[in-house]
Amino acid sequence: MSDISNFIQGQITRKKIEKGLEILHNESPSDLKKKLQNVDMNEILQKMDEYDKGRLQDLGISVNELRGRVSEADIQKVQQVLGRDGEKVIRKLRNMLR
Repeated sequence: MSDISNFIQGQITRKKIEKGLEILHNESPSDLKKKLQNVDMNEILQKMDEYDKGRLQDLGISVNELRGRVSEADIQKVQQVLGRDGEKVIRKLRNMLR
């Protein structure tokens, strides 16, 4: 039963990651900032803590593939949009993609 649960959760997580990357790549920093102005950064940081490299692999998500899809320009865009909170998010993101 755990394998089925991991598969389903992996598919859901993969779709969320794909949508997030699509938005990151296609939206301007000002549009992203508007979308994220009401988002609780603590909630984002907590959610990121749930997904380390091992957990992503358990869900069938390739960290190598993600690493190839997240560019340095994407990381700089996150920093620009999130400001002071961006450093924590970027640190967690880089640790996740190692």
